[in-house]
Order: sequence, then C-alpha cells, then structure tokens
Amino acid sequence: MSGSETFSVPLSAEAISSAWLAAFISDISGPSFTLKRSFTNDSYWRDILAFTPDFRTLHSLPKMQHFFSVPVALARPSQFRLLPGVRHRRISPTKTFIQGIIQFDTVIAQCSAVFTLTQTEDSSWKAWSFVTMMDRLSGVVDRFDAHTPLCRPAEWNTTMEYTAVVVGAGQCGLSVAARLENLGISTLVLERSGRIGNSWRSRYDSLETNTPKAFNHLPFVDFPEGSGTYIPCGDVADYLENYQRTLGLHVLTSAHISATSYDASSSTWTLSVSLSGQASITVKARHLIGAIGVGTRGGALPFTPPIPGKTSFLGSVIHSSEYKSSSCVGAQKVVVVGAACSAHDIAQDVANHGSQTVLVQRSPTAVVSRQTINSLLTGYVGQDIPPTEIADRLYVALPLSALQDSKYNAMEMHAHIDQDLRENLSRNGYLLPGPEDNFFHRLSIRRGGFYIDRGCAQLITSGKITVKSGHEVSHFSPSGLVFDDGSQVVADLVIFATGDYEFAGIWRPTGHNGLWFAEGDLFAARFYSQFIALQIMAREMGLLSADQKTYISC
Repeated sequence: MSGSETFSVPLSAEAISSAWLAAFISDISGPSFTLKRSFTNDSYWRDILAFTPDFRTLHSLPKMQHFFSVPVALARPSQFRLLPGVRHRRISPTKTFIQGIIQFDTVIAQCSAVFTLTQTEDSSWKAWSFVTMMDRLSGVVDRFDAHTPLCRPAEWNTTMEYTAVVVGAGQCGLSVAARLENLGISTLVLERSGRIGNSWRSRYDSLETNTPKAFNHLPFVDFPEGSGTYIPCGDVADYLENYQRTLGLHVLTSAHISATSYDASSSTWTLSVSLSGQASITVKARHLIGAIGVGTRGGALPFTPPIPGKTSFLGSVIHSSEYKSSSCVGAQKVVVVGAACSAHDIAQDVANHGSQTVLVQRSPTAVVSRQTINSLLTGYVGQDIPPTEIADRLYVALPLSALQDSKYNAMEMHAHIDQDLRENLSRNGYLLPGPEDNFFHRLSIRRGGFYIDRGCAQLITSGKITVKSGHEVSHFSPSGLVFDDGSQVVADLVIFATGDYEFAGIWRPTGHNGLWFAEGDLFAARFYSQFIALQIMAREMGLLSADQKTYISC
C-alpha cells in the first residue's frame, strides 16, 4: 500500500444529521425559500400546529415548497438544535433510515421535529419525512409537576362557568381535561355513567391492552409500578378513576345533557345538565369537546349488519359490546362474525372454555405478533426503549401512509414480518391481504382490518377454532347462519364483532367555532390531547388571524 492511499471513514448518524440540519436551515433562511438541498422529491412534511393552526400533511417537494414558504416566513423559526439519540432505523433488509429529533423556536412557540433521512442516488442524505409539532406556547407555564398543588375542588352551583366543557370521562376526556388544566384553562368534565372507568368495565373480561404499559400512560400520571406489561381492562378502569383523583380534575358523574345551545355573538355554549337525584344546573363555556373513546364504548355506536331472518333464529344474538365472559356462554356452539382484535379475543376466550367456535372472516385480515407491534412502535428493536414522550414522536414520525405509497418499501417490509405466523394461518384457510394491502396500510390509513395476535392464531392453526373465510352471511336460519355460497354454520350463539360507527374531524378544528372532538385509544388520548389543548389556548390568547388560518404574534 502506498503512502498516498487513504481510507474514507463513514460518517456517523450524528454527523450526517448535523450536516442535513445545516442544509435545511440554509434552505429555509435564504432569500428564496427552497427545500431542494434538504428533501427528496418524494418526501413528506406533516405539520402539527408548529407552522399553521391545524394538522397538515404535504407530499412531494413542489407541494411542500409552495405551501410552507409563507407559514415558515411568518413563524421565523430559530435556535435549531439537534437532540442526542440520533439512530439508524432498519425497516427492511435493504432499507435503512437515519432518524432523530430537533428542537426549535418560532415567534409564538417552542417546537420539535422528527426527521427521517434516506440516502439518495448520489449518496447524499435527504429528508424523506419531516414531522413538525408545537410543544408549548411561549410564556405559558405548566401547572402539573411533582411540586404543584392539584386542581382546587370545584364549587358546584346551579349556574357554573368554565372555559371548556368536556363530554365524556374516558381516556380522551380525562387527558384533554388534564392538558387544559395544566395550561390554566378551567375545565369541567361531564360523564353520563355513575363511575369513571365504566366504559372499560363494561367490556369483555379478557380484554387487555394490545400494546405494553409504557405505551399507554396518560399525561402526567403513569400506570402503577406493579402493573403487568399488558393491562387488563379492569385495571385500566381503576387507573382512570385514580387519574381523576390524583390530578383533582373536575368531573360530574351521572350527568345527562338535556339541552345545548351556542350563542355566536358571545362565542358561548350553554348546557342544561341534569344530575341523578339533584336539580338541573346550567353550565356555560367557550369550548365544548366531545370525547369519544372508540374501542371502549365511550360514545361509539355498535354496528350490527342488517342480516335477514334474525327472528327465525332459535339461538341468541349479541354484539361484542354486550359480551362479558365465557362463563356466561358455557359449552355452546359459538359463531363470532368479524376478524379484528375484539373478534379474535372473544373467539379465543370462548374456545379456551369449551365452546365449539367458528370465526367468520368475511375479508382478509392483516396479522402481526405482539413482539412485532412492540418493536414497530419505536423501531428500537433489541435496544433500550426511549422515554414515552420521545417514543411518541418517533412513532408518529415514520409516515406509514408513505410506506404504502412507496410500494416496494411496504412489500419488502411485509414479506419478512411474522412470516411463519402468516403461513400457518394461511394453511388453515385464513385469508391474508396481499403485500400492497398490508398491516402498515391498515394501521395508518384504514385504522382497521388487522389483528395483533395474543394467542388466537395458535388456536386457529391447531384446529381449536374453525375459520369460515371469504363469504358474506346471506341470512339466518333457525339453526344458525347461511352464507352466500349456500354453506351453513350451526350456532347456539352468534356474536357480531363488527365494530362501531366512527367520526371525522378529530383533534382539530371542526368548522364550528368552539366545537371539538377527541377520540381514540390510550396512545391517541395521551399524544393528541396536548395538541387540542394548545389549539384552544392559542385561541384564548388571541394568536390566530380572523380567518383562523394563520398565527399572529402578540
């Protein structure tokens, strides 16, 4: 080897990220706004309140440059800093990203962003996805910490005034109330049930969280140290009840809203609320938040398909929302219609307790193991999981919708994940989606049509649960169900695990002043409650333009 020969040392993830951040700052700070040096042509930029008072997702370099040029100029971002912990994320055998978090300030807020870099054809590293989010409004101090007193008890009167009223004391309602009170916004929660947590207590006894405990905390209060990795529904209910007590949130249980009106001239909601055994009260507020906990019966409406001949059936028919335990079923012939998480859980429960069980899978279902979903939440496979607030940002930052658009990535990822599990199910007549309609697409876009396996797959592959796949139910017969191919399944009990009606316009402006909706699981409650509180606070501080489409600085 001659003395003139040298070796190139690969740059570290931190060095690559620092160089990318310098290019990004140069792009947005120059006399002509551009993103060409820092973003790929097929990139994504999702903004959650950092640059506009709404949620925005832009795809492709031209669209991003056109949209963000004005909001970025108005926000005047500065003080960019790269946080420790930049890491490689391998999403497939041939695809690796570099991902990290930066913090920065705007004229009204402190913000953060998660960047996901990919190596381009010329070997340079550019952003494939970029998620910016507001963390806190400048000058606003958090009220909840280890040294701060809890909320003062509310004084109940026949007429009460709050800045915000939340309808529903499930995980979403309590999280929103906690976030608002943390910002100093007086909030009342109205719960129609007689006890906080009853929406969880009313579900089937075997229900537990599909994701580990670290992914399910609500803001400010963790699950107890002694809790298991996956939390049973009864323990979640008790946690919600303790959550309210710990933070001193103002909650009225057994509260029924009999009338609601909105006065546009004063931007005020007026609610007539009747309490069990007490006189009605009047509650006034500037913001009304409907908190619907989809998946926990917190306001969602059970959906049962209108199948003919039901009255002729000699057995029983219930919706999964009415199912409690296999102890109420006994050794019967049970048919579970549906193939998402609840359907599999119920089929597993009744099969394990002696019932002859058939799972009716009308269309393909994407299946992943718990181990896989846990690693996908953060991408930290075999490594220490980062703190919850960091893991949350990493989870929302890798655009799963982008993966389904970039088909070669989605197909490659899908091909090697839980391959043995899927092959075993397929051999037993279980329908699985093709690589282009995989778990990532269903999780991020459809928000349904998937199952996170907690044991039902083994019962199917062992033959303890029979799968009836690929055919629609035609009608009931006296002895069971008849399918569109003429085949029949005998049943003593038919359970429809066919989901709920869902709602649009969640966690963001609805189009009606002062009206908001919050829904979702424990993760959604923790993560997005912060942003609905910041949107309300920004309006209370007068930081929005008259059309509410841009921010204005005080």
